[in-house]
Parts: sequence; structure tokens; C-alpha cells
Amino acid sequence: MQKKRLGKSEIEVSPLGFGCWAIGGPFWLDGLPDGWGEVDDNESIRAIQRALELGINFFDTADVYGTGHSEEVIGRALKGRRHEAVIATKFGFTYDAASRNVYTKVDLSPDYIRTACEASLKRLATDYIDLYQIHPGDIPWEQLDSVIESLEELKQKGWIRAYGWSTSNTEGAEAFAKRSSAVSIQHGLNVLIDDSAMIDLCERYQLSSINNAPLAMGLLSGKFNKATQISSDDVRGSSHKWVIYFKDGKPKAEYLDALDAVRDILTSENRSLVQGALAWIWGRSGMTIPIPGLKTVKQVEEAAKAMEFGPLAPEQMQEIDVILRRGSVAG
Repeated sequence: MQKKRLGKSEIEVSPLGFGCWAIGGPFWLDGLPDGWGEVDDNESIRAIQRALELGINFFDTADVYGTGHSEEVIGRALKGRRHEAVIATKFGFTYDAASRNVYTKVDLSPDYIRTACEASLKRLATDYIDLYQIHPGDIPWEQLDSVIESLEELKQKGWIRAYGWSTSNTEGAEAFAKRSSAVSIQHGLNVLIDDSAMIDLCERYQLSSINNAPLAMGLLSGKFNKATQISSDDVRGSSHKWVIYFKDGKPKAEYLDALDAVRDILTSENRSLVQGALAWIWGRSGMTIPIPGLKTVKQVEEAAKAMEFGPLAPEQMQEIDVILRRGSVAG
């Protein structure tokens, strides 16, 4: 698969990104686990470097992932190789690095955005960020222009090359697209839960559709069954309301059943389930860039091989749509 441009920018990225939430290690959001359990930093660094070797150059993180730890690990991994990578990070949520606590309180003031950007640059050990993204999915309408102005100023300073927004709010995303020089919208998308409205918007405005949860928080890897119990120190075992694929640490039966219904299509041509799930994303739109969460060299190698297979065929995409009857498994 060929590299893709981020929106209308000159920034070229691999068709597959490396989601860096998990490599941040443990942290908490309003007292509930928000990380993916313990992590081995040395393995994370090897995974990032292996990704570069296999043609993955796009790394997506946020300042709150491990309250800065994910960014620090990326900075270490890319030492001497920064020019080979495209780094995306996010801002907007407040946090305390010492206690590893993230708060739902949002700060999008010009001073905070500038300070947050400086802190991310330092942790990433770089003098520029390729893609700087608003992290809170819903922000007050009256603040939107101020945030855009702050991002444009950071571009003029050379601190960032481009900017976008991580949101599922289609109405807000459209206003953002109309009033800014944004290049991307990050949103959830996978074979179990489509987002036609956001895909349509990204295509109309030529925005990259950066897809988080492309593997439904790991459910689409095929390693879970109805008896699986996720540890309570893992975000999937927490009681966050937005963790929709798991409840009380168990994968939801309706999603496991939906996966079983399309398993044969996803694993066609000797693909693994992971590779098939990524192939569905690419088949969905030419604007999509899935960013599965990766922690190990083994995970990177499996995901990278999906680029050799490429997207599912149109007839396979249509067959999956018919089987799942779009919308029937959402929620």
C-alpha cells in the first residue's frame, strides 16, 4: 500500500499508524484505571523501532497517556531517527504527572495550549510536532475560534506542522473543517461499529479519517471469548461508560457474536483477524488511517503485514454490511 497524505498537507504517512495509548502504562481518569496495565518500556521501544523498519512511520499519542510517559517513550525510541517518523499528539485534558491522574476538566485557553505544546515537545525530545490534535471530543462552540487561532499561531511558530481534532461530534467536526486549515479528524471506526456520517464528512472536506479502536479495544483480535475476564487495572476492566465493547471486564456477547458472523470474510486469503479488521477499515474509504494500539514487536509485525494484503474487496465489504445489517450491533 502507498503512503497517504494527511488531509491537504504535504505530510505523508503510512496507511497504518501505531496507537501509543497502551505504552503509556498505568494511569487513572477520575479515579478509574485508564491505561492498559503494566508495560515494558524496553519492549515498547523495540516495537516502535520495528514499526519503522516495516514501513509504519505514523505514531499517535496524547499528553495524558501515562501522563506524559507515552510521549517520553516515543522520544527515546526515535532518538536519532526523528526524521523518519510522523508524530501526532493531543492536548486539552488536565492531569497531574506525579500521581498519574487525569481529570475530566478541560483547559483550552491560549496559554494552556502553548504550555501543553511546549511540554509535549520536551517529552518527545523534538522541536516540532507533525500533527497536534484537540483531545476533548466536545468543546464549547464559543471557544472553537480561539482554539483554532492558537493552533494557527503554533503553526506559524513552527512548533507544529498541522492540526486536527479527536471527536465523534460530526456537527462540531464540520464547523471545525469550515473554519480552519485542519487536516484530520480522529474518531472511532471498526467493522462492528461504522461511522458513515464522519466518513462522509472527511471525504467531503478532504480530511484524513484517523481511526482509533480499529480492533474494538482488542476484541477483534480473536483472543477473547465469553468467559474472558479482563483485569480491573486495565481500562477494559474499568467501569468507564465509554468502554462499550466490554462490561465488568467481559467482552459483550453481541460483539463476539457479530465477529463470529463475519470471521470467514475477515480471514480470507490467509489473513489473521487483526489483518482482516484493518483491511475492512481500508476498504471503507480512501481517507482512513487505522491506528491500532500496539505494545510488542509481535503485535507490530502482525499489523504491518496487513499492509501487504491491502483492503477487502468491494464485494466482501458489501457482504459484511448485509450480514451485520449496519446499526443492529451498536451500543
